[in-house]
Amino acid sequence: MDANNQKPLTATENRAKKPGRKIAIIASIALLLLIPLMLVQGLIDDREETNKKAKREVSRSYAGTQTITAPTIHSKVKRDSVCKTYKTESTTIDYRADVKTDVLHRSIYDIIVYNSAIDIIGTIEVDENLLNSHENTLCFFISDFKGLYRIPDVEIGEKRYQLQKKSDSYNDYFETTFDIPAGCKLGDTISYSLTLNIKGTEELTFKASGKETTLAICSPYPHPSFKGDFLPESREVGEAGFSATWRVLGINTNGNSGYMGVRFVDPANSYQQSMRSAKYGIIIIIMVFIAGLLVELLTKREIHPVQYTIIGVSLVLFYSLLLSFSEFIPFGISYALAAAMTISALTLYFKAILKHKSAYVLGAFLTLVYIINYILLQMETYALIAGSITLFVMLCVMMYLTTGINNKN
Repeated sequence: MDANNQKPLTATENRAKKPGRKIAIIASIALLLLIPLMLVQGLIDDREETNKKAKREVSRSYAGTQTITAPTIHSKVKRDSVCKTYKTESTTIDYRADVKTDVLHRSIYDIIVYNSAIDIIGTIEVDENLLNSHENTLCFFISDFKGLYRIPDVEIGEKRYQLQKKSDSYNDYFETTFDIPAGCKLGDTISYSLTLNIKGTEELTFKASGKETTLAICSPYPHPSFKGDFLPESREVGEAGFSATWRVLGINTNGNSGYMGVRFVDPANSYQQSMRSAKYGIIIIIMVFIAGLLVELLTKREIHPVQYTIIGVSLVLFYSLLLSFSEFIPFGISYALAAAMTISALTLYFKAILKHKSAYVLGAFLTLVYIINYILLQMETYALIAGSITLFVMLCVMMYLTTGINNKN
């Protein structure tokens, strides 16, 4: 058909086409805002990595995370003119740790460190190798010798022995040669005990060994995170601290598995919450844009695409403010402060653009969105279902508000 013979658009078609163009423009702006949102997420990752770097620096000069392994016995036995070394695990092992924590500061970052007195009590079953050996050596490992205040003694049977630090191609360890108590027979048990006074950073774990391993940890620190291959059998956690006990049988362990312990969590570490909040950013931008479009349709007041862009940039800047504040003050206060600044600025901007009381409605809607977002951040486990239901309810409200648009036009 010739262009000159095309029919002009009807009034209804014009009314339908204008909102359609506006929606396409707004959608394009929202997609473009994904770029600064990803930059903010990258900034959060970068700041968190800087925090981890500060922790590593403190660990190098103070002491790192500590892992304690149960003592083992290495017996040198000569058979047929050939000398072989046989390894015997502890039959039972009981760890008891009393842990005191402290906070060190590196730049703007806080690093949790601890000092612990650890009692290790175990038994060894006398086997043929122990009876026939010409030299028995007790060995055990800790992950960072820098954390030791002194080299401990170990009591084996009724004798005390001085441990010596040794090294091989893999790691450092303690060892001491000892004599089997007089009168020991096959199947008897030899007991040993030692006390470690040790310091470390953030984590303290223990290796299960033998037929049965028990562990008891107590500390005045109120924010533990239990970790490893086994969770505690019992625990008590409160503002005054925590206590936890483990009991692991040898049949429950598998090869190198069998670790258990605790991580001293920093509740002020807000990077994870900031990242989760930033991941909701595009949803908040879309919701605010839709609310702005509804106000346009219902009040006949127009918001220019450039103004939508400025609104979107303001919503993205919220996450930068949140990250900056949360490095110095608690996350909840940081969130309230960043939200208050963003809501105030945008409400005044809406008022200047629309020159209508609907600006306050948009401001109230934005306040509601930030409140819901904060609640979802605190929920963690139920955040997905709660967020989905909330979005569905908001969609239903928007459906209701837009039912009469065609009639009004």
